[in-house]
Amino acid sequence: MNFQIAKKSLNIKLFQGALLKRPFLLSAIIMATVSAPVNAETLLQVYEDAKKNDAQLKVSEMGFLAALEAKPQVLSGLKPQLTVTAGANYTAQYTGKRSYGGEDAGGYANIGYDLNLTKVIINKQLDAQIDQVDASILQSKALLESDRQDLIIRVADAYFAYLNANDTLVFRKAEKNAIGKQLNQVKAFFDAGRSAITDVKEAQASYDLSVAQIEIANQQIDVARESLRAITTRAYKHLNGAADNVPLLVPKPTNIEAWSKAAVENSKDLIAAKHAVEVAQKTIEYERAAKKGTLNLVANQGVNSVAGEDIYDSDKFDATVGVQYSLNLLDGGNISSRVREARHKLHQAQQTVELQKRLATQQSRAAYLTIVSGLAQVKALKQALNSSQTAASATQAGFEAGTRTAVDVLLALRNTFSARRDYTSARYDFLLNTLKLKQASGTLTEADLAALSKILLKKT
Repeated sequence: MNFQIAKKSLNIKLFQGALLKRPFLLSAIIMATVSAPVNAETLLQVYEDAKKNDAQLKVSEMGFLAALEAKPQVLSGLKPQLTVTAGANYTAQYTGKRSYGGEDAGGYANIGYDLNLTKVIINKQLDAQIDQVDASILQSKALLESDRQDLIIRVADAYFAYLNANDTLVFRKAEKNAIGKQLNQVKAFFDAGRSAITDVKEAQASYDLSVAQIEIANQQIDVARESLRAITTRAYKHLNGAADNVPLLVPKPTNIEAWSKAAVENSKDLIAAKHAVEVAQKTIEYERAAKKGTLNLVANQGVNSVAGEDIYDSDKFDATVGVQYSLNLLDGGNISSRVREARHKLHQAQQTVELQKRLATQQSRAAYLTIVSGLAQVKALKQALNSSQTAASATQAGFEAGTRTAVDVLLALRNTFSARRDYTSARYDFLLNTLKLKQASGTLTEADLAALSKILLKKT
């Protein structure tokens, strides 16, 4: 019994000595940060590339420009319309004389033109169509703004996905190095008779797994790089990462109701839906106006010249001016059906507004709650990382003192590197979610992305 107590006391002293004297190489490897080269691209630079090259945004921009052209087209209906019709022909004549014999042949030429001028005086359909186009342009503009906000999120999402994949590769390599050192130490202990062969095999298996995980991490980087290429058409070699001291703050106001209210007021999709209601209302007016008459100012000028061998040359000129009223009396119920169709589409648009309102409220509240819980998660993972590092150092010291096994050390290593990856990933998610919150509230701008890019550059 005294021998066992003495042996246990000796192991404790060896453990304490190893813990105090070891160089903490493990901690240095684990806490190694990912430093970007001096020429690394920033988040803002990547976004500028995306603005120039993203095909999805180009589709939206071209759609908006096309929508703008509807305005001059419809306004042209209010302006005078002038058309000209011109023609020339020659008529050949042949006359045979029965009484006296012989024949007469001849012909004449006819040249003329008509000018027709029309100017709208009253056209209720055209008035409704102008208002309809105005609302449609505003709807298209809101959708373009929504797509621009979506581009900011897509760029940031792909950017942080790349950083996360790159960090994972760095941590996997550090994990492999740490396990490799542990494998060498276990082999040395086995050669000295201080460790079992099972420890060597366990360490070798962990090392082989770490090599495979590096290949997976390399593949994830390639996938993330291709995601950025799809948006920007560029293949980036280096991107500026986020230092550990980048501040993580909940965006102001720190009130969920304020963000919910802002979403209802500013959501681009909701604004577009409201303009769609205006379009539907003007469509009803347009269809109803078909039952009303139109009044136009009309003017005409015609000139006709005739010249021939057997007729007198003549020139004819006439001009008329007046008003023309047109009214559709019978249409077989076509107008009434179109009005009913327009009403149904109005009700559809109104329900879309309600849907977008609920979505804006739900998304903004969910985004805010995600931010709050995300910050708490980052803090908890930071503490978990510190604890796992302490535990890993203690386990390593215990192994060197003979109180812990190689399996214990390998498990501690895995837990520590896993905590490091989770902590880094949570920080990236938090930064991305701050942008998503502003998108949900409809307030996201390029300035928000520029501010985040600037924060990532700070090294204090």
